[in-house]
Amino acid sequence: MKKIVIINGSPNPNSISNTYKALVAYNKYLEKKYAAEGEELKSVYFKLPGDLRGCNDCRTCSVDCNLKDVMQEIMNEIADADFVMIGSPVYLDMPTAQTVAFLTRLNCKAENTNREFFKGKKALLVATAYCSGTKSVIHTMMGACEMLGFDIDGRSSREYISSWHDKKLRGGMNSKTDAIYLS
Repeated sequence: MKKIVIINGSPNPNSISNTYKALVAYNKYLEKKYAAEGEELKSVYFKLPGDLRGCNDCRTCSVDCNLKDVMQEIMNEIADADFVMIGSPVYLDMPTAQTVAFLTRLNCKAENTNREFFKGKKALLVATAYCSGTKSVIHTMMGACEMLGFDIDGRSSREYISSWHDKKLRGGMNSKTDAIYLS
């Protein structure tokens, strides 16, 4: 049996979160893929709280971070996981604050285990946006995950596309004539 820990860095409720929808879609894809290979995929899901604190460089960490919150439960699940799927919407071409906080908190475990804790675990990265920024967010998360010691296959991603229904100008557009609106 394979195990995946799914991390949702969106501040939106799951009922309206495109990041949640993308994570669920990607997980279903993986379940089908592994089922076709005769393997089961166990999924464990976490939604990062909006008040998750990042590493504050307290210099007192041991193998585990001294901040007591949901991170201890997440780390316990990651310990025997094969995959960690991290999803974030794009906020100003960056991951959300709670996603960045999450990634900085993983560094305690990485540094205090000589990066062995994440060795052999594959990071799967998901970014959702209405127009642009997914490459920046994936690049940011990928750099962090590579530094932490995760394995990352290739440099491609699956896209979850949802059309928007307003007429707002999106990134890089100077006027409404720069946009093509699909019916």
